[in-house]
Amino acid sequence: MPDEVVDAIGRMPTAHGLLAELVSRPRPMRIDDVTTHPSFRGYPASHPIMKSLLGVPVLVRGTVYGNMYFADKRGGGPFTGDDERLIAALASAAGVAIENARLYERIRRSAETFQRSLLPELPDMNGLRACARYRPSTAIPPIGGDWYDVVMLPDGVACLVVGDVMGHDVRSAVVMSQISNMLRVIAYERCRPPSRILACLDEVLHGLHGGPMATVLVARLEERGAAEWLLGWSSAGHPPPLLVTGDGAAFYLRAEAGHPLGVAPDLPRPDHEQVVPAGSNLIFYTDGLVEEPPEGIDAGMADLARAAAELRDLPLEEMCDRLLAHRGERFCDDVALLAVRVAAPAALRS
Repeated sequence: MPDEVVDAIGRMPTAHGLLAELVSRPRPMRIDDVTTHPSFRGYPASHPIMKSLLGVPVLVRGTVYGNMYFADKRGGGPFTGDDERLIAALASAAGVAIENARLYERIRRSAETFQRSLLPELPDMNGLRACARYRPSTAIPPIGGDWYDVVMLPDGVACLVVGDVMGHDVRSAVVMSQISNMLRVIAYERCRPPSRILACLDEVLHGLHGGPMATVLVARLEERGAAEWLLGWSSAGHPPPLLVTGDGAAFYLRAEAGHPLGVAPDLPRPDHEQVVPAGSNLIFYTDGLVEEPPEGIDAGMADLARAAAELRDLPLEEMCDRLLAHRGERFCDDVALLAVRVAAPAALRS
């Protein structure tokens, strides 16, 4: 509580008075005149004067979490046995609610810890600066199949990955981990083009797992000169990357998205390329960052582009944190965010 509230309250309870009985002896207490009880210690200044009292402890697995107490029935007269049974039932329901909340929070923290343990640490990217963030859903079970990854390929090029396995449960997280590990191996062996990496991944998953549904974007980012880089990517039904140039222009690299993994492994997948000027930010994300019911994904993508343009000059870590924060505290889906800042290669090596 703020200091001014504490000052206004004055003397706080000392756990030696009448209500301490509910803690030291956790059982219902019904008193017709509190001033006659041996544990009565008087009232703090400005405290309402009470005569009759009915109190019951709020118990969670035998631990006293608080108490509920009522004073001076509106109609007058002492509290009855029916009153006590009613209040005891309310206190029992409160205890169940507290225990359920504690259990849910414990499971939520465990699930989020498990999910985060499956996500990789970003490697040294040969001069490129990168930052990644993961945020679990606040509306559904906080575990799912969103992930990001960066793999340094044998040819020295960074392979950037962001993906989303369908579903929100432990199985989705396990499948995500399997897909991520397979993709790392295939990308390292195949290197290029991204479409071939996705095609091989789809073939393997179809043969081993029957083809789990997932959207994935695989990209290569390699230097092309002192002032620009070349982004090559292929998408398996994933939202497009966002490019924010140094002068504040922000636009999505909209191209044929292709079909998700697990749909039709034999269909061809397109590759795309985009020249990225030095000083730009590339933002890869899952749809939880741009889904804003009931406005729809288009409004969310427009908001993300505006926010990314405004925040483009901040340190990369702060920019990522602010991009998440601009959505508020609630997310209807998990979010995986991978941002890469492209500076002039010569400047990075100096």
